[in-house]
Amino acid sequence: MGGSVKRLAVLGSTGSIGQQTLDVVRSFPDRFQVIGLAGGRNTELLVRQIEEFQPRLVSVSDGRLLGTGYKTSSLEELASHPEIDLVVIAISGMAGLSPTMAAIRAGKDIALATKEVLVAAGEIVTAEAKRCHAQILPIDSEPSAIWQCLHGEDRKIAKLILTASGGPFRHLSSHELKAVTPQQALEHPTWRMGKKVTIDSATLMNKGFEVIETHWLFDVPLEDIEIVIHPQSIVHSMVEFVDGSVKAQLSIPDMRLPIQYTLFYPERPLSKLPRLDFAKIDSLTFEVPNLEKFPCLKLALEAGRKGGTYPAVLSAADEVAVELFLEGHIGFLDIARVVEEALEQHQGISNPSLEEVLAADAWARERVRR
Repeated sequence: MGGSVKRLAVLGSTGSIGQQTLDVVRSFPDRFQVIGLAGGRNTELLVRQIEEFQPRLVSVSDGRLLGTGYKTSSLEELASHPEIDLVVIAISGMAGLSPTMAAIRAGKDIALATKEVLVAAGEIVTAEAKRCHAQILPIDSEPSAIWQCLHGEDRKIAKLILTASGGPFRHLSSHELKAVTPQQALEHPTWRMGKKVTIDSATLMNKGFEVIETHWLFDVPLEDIEIVIHPQSIVHSMVEFVDGSVKAQLSIPDMRLPIQYTLFYPERPLSKLPRLDFAKIDSLTFEVPNLEKFPCLKLALEAGRKGGTYPAVLSAADEVAVELFLEGHIGFLDIARVVEEALEQHQGISNPSLEEVLAADAWARERVRR
C-alpha cells in the first residue's frame, strides 16, 4: 500500500482508545510511526507498548515507575514535538486540556477523543486552533459520523442528530436506578470503553458532553443539535439538511473504525475490520431520551446553554462524582445530585480566559470532594 508515513504521538496509550489506536497502527505498519507514547498508572502495559513500538519519547505520571533506561518527557513536550504529525489525545478528563493546547500552539493536527477538552474550554480551544492553523479531528464515533456526513456538503444544515445507545439502564425505573452498583454500570451493552466514559454513558452525561463538543467542532448552534436513543448502535449519527434530506453513517459498533478514519484522513484505507451484514439486522429503532429519568443529560444541556464557565464546572464535578461512585462513596443517582449542587452554587463567568476555566474546574473539584 502506498502513501506517506504519518508520525504519531498517542497520549493515553494504555486506555481503551489508546489501545485501539495502536491496534489500527499494527494493521498498517507501513503507514504509521509511533514517535511518542504517554500512559497512566498501567505501567506494565506501557512498557510492553514501548518495547513493541520503540517510541523516541515517553511520558508517564511517575517516571520512576518505568525503571531505568527510559527518558521521559512531559505531556506538553510530547504533544508539541517537531517530529510529530498527528497527536492523539485520549487522556481521560481535563488532563487532556494542557497537552491539547500545547499541540495546537505547535500547529499540530489533533485526533481528539477527550470530550472534556471542548466541553470545558471549547471556545478557547477552537479559537486557538484557528489562529494556529491546527486541525481538530474527532475520534468519537458520533462526532466522526457527523464529520463524515458533512464531507463534500455545502453545510446547508437543518440539524445534527446524535445517536445514543441509551446505556444499560434505559428500561429501569427511578427506584431501580437507585440500587445500581458500579459493577452493573460498567457493563455497557455495545461499546468497549474506559471506566469514566462507560459510567457517563450509563448516566447519559456522555451524550450531553457530545452535544457541547459537537457545537464547537462544527460551529452549529446548540438548539440545532438533537439526541435520539438508538439501542442497536448501528447508526452513529445523522445530518438533516435544509431540503429535508438526511445523511447517516452506519457501521458495526467498533471504535477502531472512526479511529482509522481519523488517522488516515483524508484517505479511506482498505481494511479488514468486520462489516455490517444487513441481512442480520432485525430492526433499527429510535426514541426520545427521558430527561427526568436521566438528569445528567438535562444538566449538561442546561450548562451548555448557559456557557461561560458552567460547562467547565459540569465536567469537573462529573469527573469527581464518577470517581466517588466507583469508589462506593455515593450512589448512582447521587452523581446527578452532586453535579447539580455544584452548578447551582457556581458564580459563572462569561467569555472566560483559560485561567478562569481552570479556576472554575479546580473550584468544582474541591466543592464536590467536600
